[in-house]
Amino acid sequence: MAEDLPSPPGSNQDDRPGARPTEPVGGPAQPPVPPPSSGQPGGDQQPPGSGPPPEPQPAAQQPGWGQTGYGTPPTEGMAVAALVVAIAGFFVCAPVGAIVALVLANSAKQRIEASGGRLSGLEQARAARVIAIIELVLTAIVVLLLAVGAVIAVNTSGGQEEGVPVPTPMSAPGSMNAGSFSS
Repeated sequence: MAEDLPSPPGSNQDDRPGARPTEPVGGPAQPPVPPPSSGQPGGDQQPPGSGPPPEPQPAAQQPGWGQTGYGTPPTEGMAVAALVVAIAGFFVCAPVGAIVALVLANSAKQRIEASGGRLSGLEQARAARVIAIIELVLTAIVVLLLAVGAVIAVNTSGGQEEGVPVPTPMSAPGSMNAGSFSS
């Protein structure tokens, strides 16, 4: 009976002659039970554990690289880039940033519409277009005001600098006596 008990870890039972290896507590391992037959001949049976083939899922439910996990499609990167460039354009270089943002936003809009709902970001593309148009209008207003201000400044000074006396026509010397009037 002492031979049937498992030995403590680290002891070597194989060194004892006549000792048999220990078996699991529940007895010898049982072979797995095959699943019930599905009525198909033996050669066409599916491997154990597999059921009928899964049905295809709609595109919105299929897991993929761009899925966010909440059922929303991934955002088009150019739409986000257009929005960032449009906002940064106010602080860096308004007309250039606005033009780049318009090009990116229009391209993103076309790609989103062509994707058939697999891409989102139409709101970002629209916002980028609105911001870029506002930038262009404000830039045009500033340029127009500077041009009008320059024209007004040139016309009011008459081409002369302030503080420099302007010569006036003088009368001939001696024709007038200071302090006496004659008729």
